[in-house]
Amino acid sequence: MGNDSYILVGLTGSIGSGKSAVAGVFEECGIPVLRADSIAKELMENDPELREEIRAAFGDAAYDADGHLSRRFLADAIFGDPAKLETMNGLVHPRTIAEQGVRARRLVDGGERVVACEAALIFESGGESRFDYIVVVDADPALRMSRAAERDSATAEEVARRDAAQIPAERKVEMADFVIQNNGSMDDLRRNARFIATILKSLPPRERIETSEAEEELDGRGDE
Repeated sequence: MGNDSYILVGLTGSIGSGKSAVAGVFEECGIPVLRADSIAKELMENDPELREEIRAAFGDAAYDADGHLSRRFLADAIFGDPAKLETMNGLVHPRTIAEQGVRARRLVDGGERVVACEAALIFESGGESRFDYIVVVDADPALRMSRAAERDSATAEEVARRDAAQIPAERKVEMADFVIQNNGSMDDLRRNARFIATILKSLPPRERIETSEAEEELDGRGDE
């Protein structure tokens, strides 16, 4: 990349932790955030090859009559079925990671020094080595479950099933470089996230990232 002092930050957390809210605060602090969920949905809607692979794996009902992704159908199909979840992750995650890399490169080449990538499954996909630092957003389990159920209009059982498909929250906390606790008010969260954003802006890149295979792959995609 053109700017050799940049750092890539992984932003993650378990369901209902508030990582999207932290992403918004990072953006307010001048750190661009590439949101994996948004990129994945964009690819699932617009990438012809991926659309055909999803249809082949899950049937024509994966897309509605207007050609839009049937998110409810797919959610019902994959959560609670480890094999189908693995199939979907295998189709979507590599493309999403590659696209995040391409967009991160553009931001760094454009002068950004710190770029964050928000994704729910950084650890689950083995992608933590792509980042200089990992920030995990965490909250009490009961609070996470209630937030997610309200946000997604889902039952407690549905949320618990989705949560169980991920690495336990406490394990993510153990593997993090920074942890933002989100058990209080939005003002509390904003204050904590701003503090971490300030720290991230002052940190150097880690040498292991600059010499990693992930870095070489990202550089190789610069002309795509």
